[in-house]
Amino acid sequence: MEGRIPWYRTPIDRELLKQLTARSNWRGLLQSVSILLIYAVTVFFSYYFFAQRMWVLMVAACYIHCMFHGFVGMEAAVHELSHGTPFKTKWVNEVFYHLFSFLTWNNGLHFRISHVKHHQYTAHRGLDKEVVIEPMNFSWVDYVSWFTFDFKKFKMYVFSFIAHFFGKADVDFFQWDPLFSRGDKRRKRMINYARFVVIGHLALLGVFIYFQLWVLIVVVTFGYFIATFPSRFCVFQQHLGMCPNTPDWRLSTRTAIFGPLTGYLYWHMNYHIEHHMYAAVPFFNLKELHRSLAFDMPEPPKSYWKGLQNVFAIQKAQRQNPGYCFTPAFGEAAAPPRASS
Repeated sequence: MEGRIPWYRTPIDRELLKQLTARSNWRGLLQSVSILLIYAVTVFFSYYFFAQRMWVLMVAACYIHCMFHGFVGMEAAVHELSHGTPFKTKWVNEVFYHLFSFLTWNNGLHFRISHVKHHQYTAHRGLDKEVVIEPMNFSWVDYVSWFTFDFKKFKMYVFSFIAHFFGKADVDFFQWDPLFSRGDKRRKRMINYARFVVIGHLALLGVFIYFQLWVLIVVVTFGYFIATFPSRFCVFQQHLGMCPNTPDWRLSTRTAIFGPLTGYLYWHMNYHIEHHMYAAVPFFNLKELHRSLAFDMPEPPKSYWKGLQNVFAIQKAQRQNPGYCFTPAFGEAAAPPRASS
């Protein structure tokens, strides 16, 4: 039975927290519009080089676009907008949320509800459906697909959308366990959302085929599933290899220090412990929140690559000992970690 987990949160001054949770239309617009602008520019150059028959430049432009495309989805943009924290004006937040959800084959209804559970029950078996608790062993096929066509991600999203389009709500994005039980009225809303997305993409696909805009099929229809490694490697650093079933996000979640470009593309979700502790803090204040809570946190990896190396080292240890999970070291000023719920 689901129960309330007594999560540990690092104490913070109430006035400071009030300042950090303030939303901002202009900061939200700056981020969202710039992300949309990058999307449009990379699509334009992909099409321009296609029209000019400059094939090498076309492939390069498509690949750059697809590398970026991953950050438009639930890995970054859709994720942060699902919280409703960037914008002071709610309807503006929702416009960008549903637009980015459409562009990345995300079901906005399903993800928002699933993600609430992820925050409530982070890395708890049977409750958190977004985190794979057991050790994950990747094959060379996985690695190749992340740099080419990510067929597992494609199957997870598109096959689920098609099933929902035909009313099969038992099929779920998180394939091991449907989010909505039979009789839940939200199943119908999820199906309707899927039908809107599928019909919209089919309409675009029809336009692209009719006008022979073949390159747009790659970058618009399927761009989210190509060259997924930059965003995937960010997501791996959130929870992979950390300890399950603990009421302390410092043990189940990982923060890393990213460079300015990666941090911007990732909507600063690299400050992931802080995000879980105080989910109402918008992405643009997470760095300041990190500074305020640093005394109580484990030392984070100092770059994207060092964080990734840490994840792969944990995976290696889990292959030798499947029961292993990573427990970070804490400084003297930190509160003792809480290892069990």
